[in-house]
Amino acid sequence: MATFEELKLVKRRHSADLLRRPGVSGVDIETGPQGDAVLTIHLEKDDPIIRKGLPNKIEGHEVKYVRTGPFEKQ
Repeated sequence: MATFEELKLVKRRHSADLLRRPGVSGVDIETGPQGDAVLTIHLEKDDPIIRKGLPNKIEGHEVKYVRTGPFEKQ
């Protein structure tokens, strides 16, 4: 089980690459059901073509995908 600190480093190393991919609107660390840290990738829409090119694990850590729509700067 990864800690938030471990996943912050993973996020820092991979966010730029992930955010350049079409359909990815964000990368975050969230709290999982057991209170564990989970690397989460936010997607603009549920599209198998977008999801096909994305990893299930990054540096050995499971990745959770959530459809949140596009993020807009405030």
